[in-house]
Amino acid sequence: MGFFQIFRVALALSIAGKATPRAAPRAPSLFCDPDTDVCYSGSTVGIAEIAYRVALPLVDTAPFDMLIQIVAPKSAGWAGIAWGGHMINNTVTLGWANGNSSVVSSRWASAHTVPDVYDSAEYTLLKGSTANDTHWTMNALCKGCSIWTHDGGATTTLDPGATEANFAWASSPSPPLDPSDNYTVFGIHTEHGTFTIDLAAARTDKFDSYVQTLSN
Repeated sequence: MGFFQIFRVALALSIAGKATPRAAPRAPSLFCDPDTDVCYSGSTVGIAEIAYRVALPLVDTAPFDMLIQIVAPKSAGWAGIAWGGHMINNTVTLGWANGNSSVVSSRWASAHTVPDVYDSAEYTLLKGSTANDTHWTMNALCKGCSIWTHDGGATTTLDPGATEANFAWASSPSPPLDPSDNYTVFGIHTEHGTFTIDLAAARTDKFDSYVQTLSN
């Protein structure tokens, strides 16, 4: 049985079986990274306590660039955030550890299958994307995560003024097939859920300075 067949069987069993217990997400909060001095708005979710954080420029409408940070324990083989609040028909950002660094991967799911590579969002992996014995951190700049077009032609945008923007997340302890390749395949999540981020609090007049700091 091939990888994708295994994935589909596992997905069907997961849907048919008992739901995995999930820890409630913490309330959205502000966090200033002591290693980079970049301040984000974000939430911590799941039993593994994975942090999803963003920083935005001072804008009122999309499109806009975003700084994205995912911090996860080494026990998380991969972790991802879906910007539309659900898996299907929206931009998905994935991250995972690779040696002493990390990887960012742009994905899109048109159905409940392994998300395909998504070329309409452009990512730059930035300074501070590291992995050690306990945690991995992914810092990335995304161009194209704030607006996207569905398969049916409808367009969705993020509201940078939203104080409780709803997002979806997922993770698994199993790493991708080839952690060095951001186009690689990966298996089904073992945890997933939704959470909110205060995007209004994520806006900052230091955004360009943050990007420059993380690009050096």
